[in-house]
Amino acid sequence: MAISINLGKWGSVFPVPACIVDESIKIASEQQLKVILFLLRNCNNSYTYEEISNALSIHESDVKDCIDFWIDRGVLCENGNTLTPPQGTAEVNESTTAEPVKTPARHTPTRATKPDIVTAAQKVSADETLQALLAEVEIALSKPLSSGDTATIVMLYDTCGLLPEVIIMLVNYCISINKGNMYAIEKMGVKWADEGVDSIETAENKIAYNTRLNKNWKKVSGVFGLSNVGSPTKKQLEFAYRWVEEWHFSDEMLRAAYEACIDSAGKFSMSYINKILQRWNNAGIYVTEDIEKLGKKTVNNKKSSDASYDIEALEEIQ
Repeated sequence: MAISINLGKWGSVFPVPACIVDESIKIASEQQLKVILFLLRNCNNSYTYEEISNALSIHESDVKDCIDFWIDRGVLCENGNTLTPPQGTAEVNESTTAEPVKTPARHTPTRATKPDIVTAAQKVSADETLQALLAEVEIALSKPLSSGDTATIVMLYDTCGLLPEVIIMLVNYCISINKGNMYAIEKMGVKWADEGVDSIETAENKIAYNTRLNKNWKKVSGVFGLSNVGSPTKKQLEFAYRWVEEWHFSDEMLRAAYEACIDSAGKFSMSYINKILQRWNNAGIYVTEDIEKLGKKTVNNKKSSDASYDIEALEEIQ
């Protein structure tokens, strides 16, 4: 007689790190849990932010924020374009039941401590200013705040020391850039506190600067034909700011640098494009007609160091 066990849906399972439940279940949002479960279930496949967004009905920028959350929590590590477990995580041996292995203490970014739900409620009940602030945040987000959301605002106000007016500006700014979720608000709020945003004026300056960064990136990404690439990295924002605000390159010159990169390197590289634009800026080349003149000068002088771009530049940034 053949004996078998029909586990039904339980026949297809996937591992979930215990730390997700033990350390993060209380503070993780619904979106953050959706993203980590989707990634764990499909760990052998590759997905773009757009594909994850479509699969979970979550905005692309929120997908990126959710992944950043799990990186900050030490559940994931970012290695290039790949997400991996933290170093020191024990591999699972499917053929044996391994003894629990203590992983080395992981380093996480220094963050302000969020009060527990009870402490947050006590602080709110004793502070009319905080009560009014929470009411304004609810109006701005067009939804009631959960206990966890309330704890975040209490932390920004009480622990981080942000003024109520600054917190409202922070919330409205996050909404304006399609990051009106509490994790993004918390992350940016802690950063503002660390950077000394302690007045309406400094908050206005911070928002104005960030707005310019995003405007420059929108200009550059549009010229390059980039779409559905998720939120820009800090390095990408810095490149765009330099090319547009400091070096004052036109759309035409940016496109010329992009095409020069693809033609010479055979692939898209922001660092390589920066090398090209840096050479052009140093040579005082700001119109496409001068690019051809520089190329002819290079041929005549037989000096590759004077080229508007060359393969050595690519080798320098590998």
